[in-house]
Amino acid sequence: MKSRASEVFVGRVLELRELEQALDAVRAGRGATVLVAGDAGIGKTRLASELARRARESGFEVLIGRSIDLVGTELPYQPFVDALRPLGEPRQLDRSTGSQRRVFEDTLALLTDRAAHTPVLLVLEDLHWADTSTLDLVVFLAHNVDNRRLLLLVTYRADEPSSAERMRQLAEGVRRSGAEIGLVLGPLEEEELAALLAAHADAPLPASLTDAIVARAEGNPFFAEELVAAAAHESGELPLRLRDLLLQRVSRLDGPTQSLLQLAAAAGRDVAYSLLCTTATLTERDVRTSLRHAVEHGVLVADQATGSFRFRHSLLADAIYAAILPGEREELHARLADALARDGAPPAELALHWAAAGRSAEALSASIEAARQAEAVCGLAEARAHLERVLELWASVPAAAELARLDLAELCSWTAELASRTGAAPRALELARRTVELVGESNPLRAATAHERLASYLFENGEYDAGLAADRRAVDLVPSHPPSPERASVLAALAAGLMLVWRHDESLAVCEQALAVARAVGAGVPELHALGVLGIDLAYLGRGDEGVAELRLALELAERSGDPIALDRTYAHLTDVLTMLGRPRESARLAEAALEELREYSIDETTLVSNWIEALIASGDWDEAERVSRAALRAMTGSYPHHLLFVRADLEAGRGDFGEARAHFEAARSNLEGLDFAMAWYDAFVAELDLWERRWADAEEKVRDGLARARSRETAQIRIRLCAVGLRAQAELAAFARARRDPDAVRDRLDRSRKLRAAARMAAASAAPVTPNADGWRALAEAEYERARDVARPDLWAAAAVAWERLERPPRAAYCRWRQAEALVAAGASRAESEEPLRDAYSVAVRIGARPLAAELELLARGARLDLESPNVRAADERQNMEELLGLTPREAEILTLVARGLTNREIAATLVISVSTASVHVSHILRKLDARNRREAAAIMHRLSPPHVEPPGFEA
Repeated sequence: MKSRASEVFVGRVLELRELEQALDAVRAGRGATVLVAGDAGIGKTRLASELARRARESGFEVLIGRSIDLVGTELPYQPFVDALRPLGEPRQLDRSTGSQRRVFEDTLALLTDRAAHTPVLLVLEDLHWADTSTLDLVVFLAHNVDNRRLLLLVTYRADEPSSAERMRQLAEGVRRSGAEIGLVLGPLEEEELAALLAAHADAPLPASLTDAIVARAEGNPFFAEELVAAAAHESGELPLRLRDLLLQRVSRLDGPTQSLLQLAAAAGRDVAYSLLCTTATLTERDVRTSLRHAVEHGVLVADQATGSFRFRHSLLADAIYAAILPGEREELHARLADALARDGAPPAELALHWAAAGRSAEALSASIEAARQAEAVCGLAEARAHLERVLELWASVPAAAELARLDLAELCSWTAELASRTGAAPRALELARRTVELVGESNPLRAATAHERLASYLFENGEYDAGLAADRRAVDLVPSHPPSPERASVLAALAAGLMLVWRHDESLAVCEQALAVARAVGAGVPELHALGVLGIDLAYLGRGDEGVAELRLALELAERSGDPIALDRTYAHLTDVLTMLGRPRESARLAEAALEELREYSIDETTLVSNWIEALIASGDWDEAERVSRAALRAMTGSYPHHLLFVRADLEAGRGDFGEARAHFEAARSNLEGLDFAMAWYDAFVAELDLWERRWADAEEKVRDGLARARSRETAQIRIRLCAVGLRAQAELAAFARARRDPDAVRDRLDRSRKLRAAARMAAASAAPVTPNADGWRALAEAEYERARDVARPDLWAAAAVAWERLERPPRAAYCRWRQAEALVAAGASRAESEEPLRDAYSVAVRIGARPLAAELELLARGARLDLESPNVRAADERQNMEELLGLTPREAEILTLVARGLTNREIAATLVISVSTASVHVSHILRKLDARNRREAAAIMHRLSPPHVEPPGFEA
């Protein structure tokens, strides 16, 4: 067999063609990010190496970094450190800088400087082993390469269960950049695999052997190579399991070489020659001999540039490491740790080796330091992993508190905070409870802090009553005199808890106390916390302008403080209030910008993301809501999950995915039991789902339950919505009673309708000073009442539609336009008069994908012989044609239509209710897909595909 098998490259013609086009675009100043996914051994590294070879030959500077199996997910930025090392000290990537943003900006600046002189190809391999901070940096670069001569190529395994969710998040983040090329490597064709086998063989292989290997390998080139290599030494007999085969191949090497390979496998990384020489129980000459044998047998690959060796495939390292006996493994890791410590290796790398060596004290010390360093650069997930290891080691280490320089309660509290910030709410709660037990109450101030944090984690997990009790206990533990920062902090926390359960009057009073104490003692953190709560309370108590002003002040202070948790919390408060105040478009834009700003901090943002989705649904950007909510569900954490489930289910109900919607509503309900205001929201949402499913009696029951729960002044805005939904149910049930010719049932329905209308008017009177949305629900309730009476009132439906349009809620307005058209038909209006609201409603329903509403409109059009066809509908057909022919998404096809009409990015953003930056990203993505140099060329391509009735738009000179 030929020993230089790794140089053989077959297949992947289409992928290479696309990658070479990307290199050409980079030369012209249009950077991109390529994601190469595939199963282990499928050829990701070969493809990357072939591209690197061609890039070098064409004048590119090529930088290559790889993630480490053993330590990769806990060593921040390790692949970047490797890749950028040839350029000199990689800008402190592996040191504390205090800000992840600075790390990101420094890396981008370094690459930008290099790309200004020569185009750069940056290859990062095996990112399924990468740390979270590395993945965030990849996404950041992806969003900033479009105007640089930089091509970023990333490879990762698609068959790694432990990293599948992280890889989905990476792909989603990169996709949003608009400059992404996604390649999923599938199996090679049988002919390609046969060609690969022939290239490896010194002599032609028997057809039966080739066929057997091709069948066994199932298109995986690495498996095929291993099988053909093994076949030469096994008389043609094929092994049944690949791992056995790998170990058999290694077993052909001599004893010293096998021992050296075990050492390399324990290192879990590209192993430096110097490290092997230092730690091997061989002379340097014997190390060189063994390394040569390993390279010649295709087990190791030498990297001349870095003076290191790596396994030809990670599965080889896995198989060898698994075969090391207990005792031997600990001894190998101890040797490695000792050598790495002498060389000044980072604590994150040392900690794992010390732990695997059974050296608990050293592992504990290194893990604590690694956690501090990771947290300093916002590697929160990595920091938490190190602390979890410390917790595991604590009991086995004498004087652990002295080594760690903190006690067990402090360790539990620190780990709980990181768990909360990374979305592991149940774990945070478990650790907080342990902290409270350890602290006791001998030190009241410390005990108060422990109870305050326990309360916050209880709220995250949906345990609201227990959270309030913990907050009240924290307040009791801190004396009111003299004023203190601790007193301000526990008061602010209690105010926040009361706000969360909609007890805004009580919250406001406590909040004002917290602010007074905080300002008296100069406690900035509790002041900022209380200021955000104050804004929410004021808004929900009918002082909306004051509330928004306080929240904007809180936002300014949060930005100055640099505290990402305070920033996230304040953005969540402000976006919630803006949507409640009838400004969902502003809320959506703010949420999108906020998430972009917060992305560098790696914190859990479930509430803010949920607010964004809610605003997108309200304002009619359902495609974006679909994309964001789908991604959010995949990444859903244990922190406040019910809001995300609610908004996702609301979207699914509107689009006709009733089974999924009901499942998500029920999942949300499990977090809401005993919380009346939240259960009332649940009843309102589910009642609307029941109505679309024509389960009118079920909807009536949900409304009745909701109204029984929403009795307080603060819940008036929930009551008005429930009344409007209930009147819609009564209208349907009254119509059913008339169809059955049951006058008693009709009278009963009308009596219930009158009571609901009266309740709606009272609720609207209470809610209107708080939220203008009450006007929309009041108008809807009045119109539904007349429908229940079987009175055609198109004027009331028109007024309701106008109210919702003024509140920036086109989906609600579209429903009212449907009913307006229905009432016009019933009143004997002309076809032209009836068609206008019908077409308006249908245009919205088609655009947002509201299938149930569209179906009702089509049914009305058929029954009344009305024409639904309109320019907007024809445009939708054209977009579908473009989607099929050009490979565009529905949103991209929609935007291309607007580009062809000559709209600027700002005008597109205003038309589709998206941000200007999002419009710009979509336009860039369209140009790349069409291989168009500018907007004019993209428009010309669209016109060539347009049917004859579409008139070509003019362009300004």
